[in-house]
Amino acid sequence: MAKSETHDKLIESVVDYKKGWTSLESASKELSEFAGLTPDIAAVFLKNMKRNNNVTQIRGYEKTPEHIVKGRKGKRNEKTNF
Repeated sequence: MAKSETHDKLIESVVDYKKGWTSLESASKELSEFAGLTPDIAAVFLKNMKRNNNVTQIRGYEKTPEHIVKGRKGKRNEKTNF
């Protein structure tokens, strides 16, 4: 089954909040828009998710530019399969 565009937008909204790129207010508005939740429920959902979790576990993949991936080869922060 193919992922819907809404599914990807939901994930990106959560990831952007967890990385600190958007505020709680902005992220809860986006989440409520895409998921059909009330802004209050979306805000509680986001607040209960700690920002220090690994975002690649939410997305299932990592959006890292190719030049950074090449620079990690052979170093301790090289991506490993989980």
